[in-house]
Amino acid sequence: MLFEHRKEKILSLLLENNTVTIHDLVIHTGVSESTLRRDLIALEEEGLLTRIHGGATKVKNINPELKMVQKQTINHDKKVKIAQYCSTLIKPNNQVYVDAGTATLEVVRFMPTDKNIQIVTNGVDQALLALQRGIKVTLLGGPVKQSTHAIVGITAYQQLERMNFSMSFIGMNGISLESGLTTTNLDEAALKECAMQQSHKIRILMDDSKINQVYEFKVKAPSQAIIVLNEEAKKQSPNTIEKLSDQFDFHFIKG
Repeated sequence: MLFEHRKEKILSLLLENNTVTIHDLVIHTGVSESTLRRDLIALEEEGLLTRIHGGATKVKNINPELKMVQKQTINHDKKVKIAQYCSTLIKPNNQVYVDAGTATLEVVRFMPTDKNIQIVTNGVDQALLALQRGIKVTLLGGPVKQSTHAIVGITAYQQLERMNFSMSFIGMNGISLESGLTTTNLDEAALKECAMQQSHKIRILMDDSKINQVYEFKVKAPSQAIIVLNEEAKKQSPNTIEKLSDQFDFHFIKG
């Protein structure tokens, strides 16, 4: 097997499992341990992995935050299907928290307009769309992040502490075995946790692009939280999803 093919195989195994051993690589590539050790040295010099005793681990890069317009183009069709499902969970007279984010924006787009729903949100785009659709909405107060149009800060947090919700729809930037749920802003992480603590039912909306992604700040989810994820994630990262299922409850959406 040529080096480029071995390189592709090694990086593919790392993407799926985060850590690989020399023994595993021998089985998957059919070349000697000495050859694989030289490969790992070369790949580490390229910044593609980190060598450890007996193998290698994935480089733990912390991802930068994308702008709202950039996020809207990523897996849009999958977000729409996830949002369509989530919108069916809303009952008449519910007070619902809708987090800022592109997937949760689609939930507002599909929310029923005939059930006397009250939305509370920290998303400027979510609030505007709700108003356009004739849905009652409360927009939390505080500074607005220019990149994502999310309201953050102590004022929003203090307002949220005084509210209770039948259901919350929470956006999330990444999920991984090592770091769990993560997001890009400390204040946003605090708001997400607060909203979930105040909610009877919780749905965290994610698509397969979020698997094995790590951002700066961890988010703790209560035990009743369910992650809504497109089914393709199970095909792309089966081992990761299986291991994450020991920590989180998932509901998978087809298509």
